[in-house]
Amino acid sequence: MTDNLTALRAGYQQTTYEPEAATIDRLLTADRRTPGQVSAAQAQATALIEACRANREQRSLLDAFLDQFGLSTEEGVALMCLAESIVRIPDQETADALIVDKIGSGDRWREHLGESDSLLVNASTWALMLTGEVVELGRPVQGNFGGWLGGLVNRMGEPVIRQSLRYAMKLLGNEFVFATSAKEAVRSAEDGALYSFDMLGEAARTEADAQHYQAAYLSALDALKPTQPVTDCLNHSGISVKLSALYPRYESLHEDAVHEQLYPRLLELAERAAADNLQLTIDAEEANRLDLSLRILERLMGEPSLTQWQGLGLALQAYGKRALPLIDYLAVLARQHERRLIVRLVKGAYWDTEIKHAQQLGLDAYPVFTTKPATDLSYIACAQRLLEQPDAFYAQFATHNAFTLANILQLGQNASYELQRLHGMGDLLYETAGKQIPGLPPVRTYAPVGPHKHLMAYLIRRLLENGANSSFVNRFLDDEVPIERLVRNTRNLVIEQPGTLPLPTALFPDGRINSRGVEIQDPLHGAALTAGIEQWRGAQWGEGDGEVRNPARPEDLVGHVRWDAGESVEGCFNAARAAQPSWDALDGRRALVLRRAADLLEQHNDELLTLLIREAGKTWQDAIDEIREAVDFLRYYAQQCEAHFGAPLPLPGPTGERNSLRLHGRGVWACISPWNFPLAIFLGQVSAALAAGNAVLAKPAEQTPLIAARAVALLQEAGVPQDVLQLVQGDGAIGAALIALPGIEGVAFTGSTTVAKIIARTLADKDGPIVPLIAETGGQNAMIVDSTAMFEQVTDDVLRSAFGSAGQRCSALRILCVQDDIADELLPMIGGAMALLQIGDPMAGTTDVGPIIDAEALARLDAHCVAFAERERFRAPLPETLPSNGHYLAPRLIELEHINELTEEQFGPILHVVRYEAGRLKELLAALDSTGYGLTLGIHSRNTAFVEQVYRHTRAGNVYVNRNMTGAVVGVQPFGGTGLSGSGPKAGGPHYLLRFATERTLSDNVAAIGGNLDLLTEDQRAET
Repeated sequence: MTDNLTALRAGYQQTTYEPEAATIDRLLTADRRTPGQVSAAQAQATALIEACRANREQRSLLDAFLDQFGLSTEEGVALMCLAESIVRIPDQETADALIVDKIGSGDRWREHLGESDSLLVNASTWALMLTGEVVELGRPVQGNFGGWLGGLVNRMGEPVIRQSLRYAMKLLGNEFVFATSAKEAVRSAEDGALYSFDMLGEAARTEADAQHYQAAYLSALDALKPTQPVTDCLNHSGISVKLSALYPRYESLHEDAVHEQLYPRLLELAERAAADNLQLTIDAEEANRLDLSLRILERLMGEPSLTQWQGLGLALQAYGKRALPLIDYLAVLARQHERRLIVRLVKGAYWDTEIKHAQQLGLDAYPVFTTKPATDLSYIACAQRLLEQPDAFYAQFATHNAFTLANILQLGQNASYELQRLHGMGDLLYETAGKQIPGLPPVRTYAPVGPHKHLMAYLIRRLLENGANSSFVNRFLDDEVPIERLVRNTRNLVIEQPGTLPLPTALFPDGRINSRGVEIQDPLHGAALTAGIEQWRGAQWGEGDGEVRNPARPEDLVGHVRWDAGESVEGCFNAARAAQPSWDALDGRRALVLRRAADLLEQHNDELLTLLIREAGKTWQDAIDEIREAVDFLRYYAQQCEAHFGAPLPLPGPTGERNSLRLHGRGVWACISPWNFPLAIFLGQVSAALAAGNAVLAKPAEQTPLIAARAVALLQEAGVPQDVLQLVQGDGAIGAALIALPGIEGVAFTGSTTVAKIIARTLADKDGPIVPLIAETGGQNAMIVDSTAMFEQVTDDVLRSAFGSAGQRCSALRILCVQDDIADELLPMIGGAMALLQIGDPMAGTTDVGPIIDAEALARLDAHCVAFAERERFRAPLPETLPSNGHYLAPRLIELEHINELTEEQFGPILHVVRYEAGRLKELLAALDSTGYGLTLGIHSRNTAFVEQVYRHTRAGNVYVNRNMTGAVVGVQPFGGTGLSGSGPKAGGPHYLLRFATERTLSDNVAAIGGNLDLLTEDQRAET
């Protein structure tokens, strides 16, 4: 049995990223519905939809909202955003601004204005929002609707209007949230009705969050404790538990800690539920957490204290490609433990997130189906598989789709199962089904419980994510949608409508291949990654007298380097200058070499990954991302090379004359790169210069010479002549000698502003031509957070932006500007999340924050921390097991009174916080501008007008809204700043390559050697 379980586990794991067509073929085979069953389901669904449409006025307020507003429309999203945000905003000024932002444009709401005196039933915009309680809209507005609405909006600052909107949003919130506490939920539950109470929304970010949610679950179980013994838990209400709420680091890489910290909490809940014979369902999570959830489930099912309890269940998402084979695995697991497992089958709640995540990672395929028909077919196939094994499963089918419901009813005749719906949705459908269908199976309501401000954001995001107009929920009450379209055979739809979503590797419409990534939380990807790193753990690279050591463990000798002298630099230059013309003559054919180099990088992924970890102190994810960025640079500049350096560009002119423009390399470029991106920035500079037809003298940072040497070797293996690309190793003196060479035609530099200015002065003082300088330097990068922002999202993005790569990114967050009204609530959440960061040797996959690059850099950061010790608010604890001779600094959060207290950039894991008042935003922006830097800026706000205002008043070259500030993608987010942050153009952008080139025109008087053929007709040319 155990061997069989292992094989089945491997089977569903292999399915995760297999081609979608192969998964669909298995679904078509697994779907064994007869034509008669399909026809019967179509007839039954048609009758249900007709009856629901005939009784539309009886639908719930939420169903009415969805009927009135498509969730892919601007109005629907605006109202959902308002409902999600308004309950969380503590200050009136920001609340008023958000109201104007979301409903301030009158004309777009005209079509939603209703004429019914029954305002809630009509579900028009203003009936929904103002409810007639404060502003009477019992009759249609006459005349200029936009003017009337504009007049109302102009008075939005009045307390009566604001309170009316808050009240209306609370009404809408009540449609989502069943109750604010477990005791209230039990009191509110109808007699005899079945519920599954969900006690939260967002996952835990801090240990305090986890303890709070654990207490909430225990409270719910106490509230559900029956007064009489429950003999059958299937006929009693239960709870749903989100595992990511019980431990903030619910990730596969932290599985040991998950079992140590989370599992005892879950076991306590399960034992409490078992004692009273209540249901406990483990809720669904994102795809990369599924295997971890299953391992927790396996352990829980083996607990001796739970052997007699039949109330354990889990939610299974049918949109996952693993869903069907996962049922086979669960069946064996259930029989092995001689229990009947409860399975709640849902279609899925994170579709947009899963698609974007796979694209960002550059995976081979998506873990979910890319079309709704495929998900629907998967749901039906999974339902059949569950119903066929009643000894192993008690199935719970969650759906608001009348056709899916009808299919379940046809498949489940004489079977024992139940139906489920979400609180506030599907009321009319299930009431109609109860009247039309004798013996309808029990219907359980999934009921979210908790404060509105905590639950609304989560629930609305899930609704928006899966509530686009293609969904049944938004169409079944729409008379303009023929019922025949809603009940088409799912098999036919899957065959007729193949997925058109490009694979993550084919993300870019211009044909450029997306760099391949790794899902390190996936068990198969993770195992391969671990094996690859282990293979290179003790390797050494290079040769020479200089030693290169690991900044995380200086006793680890990574390799050797031979340092160059000034004389050798001049010799390299002479060879490069002689070789450059023939390289330049290749024109667009240079792209082939760059693409071969990109392929070689991916082939040497394990070696480069380990080298980045050991030489540069990169964590696993940072090293993966850096290799991908380097590959993207090579492919992007190859594409730009073909576009701009191929055939000459013809120019208009008089007849008998040929005019064209051609780009050429300038000559020999010096490319000087930093240690913090020793592969990506190094190859970004070098590949751009090469793509433009230049020869290159490449000088990497002295801390990371081995990575540069391997990159150069791979480029040369790909076909770059050795004289065209030469590596120059050394300290700052060697860099200065390189810049001082008389014939250098250009310099690309990434590093400190101070050094960039020295280079600029050196180039300006040299005799000869004016030499271009492309400089990318640092920044005092800020993130501005107003009170509409979502705290959990801000916390996630702050941690990635400020402490990723140990804060050693030029784009890293340095100054967090928080609206004063929310600072006292937001900052402890950030501090609590900081406390969970894993600091240490990045050879361990669990490490979040690796070492500072060297002792000198660490000393500078330590000095800053000492100077601001009294302002330090939070500090991530350093573990006791850290190597004593490693260069580590615990992430810090230091609160300042004013931005001008920072006189220079602190290049490490130190985050400074400045509070600002809502009405003094312009002063904050002026203070940021006065620093002189302009690299990256983050904005967290739900108010688009606020975002526009900040964007208009910033000089930052890269502005990020409601996301993290690091990890710019080549060709997607070209990177570079202004002011003290660099000279431009942006790396990875459409104009970067042109800066490395010189323009030459050719004007040829073709008529001088004979007649002017341009003046001949086509027939005359043929005769000639």
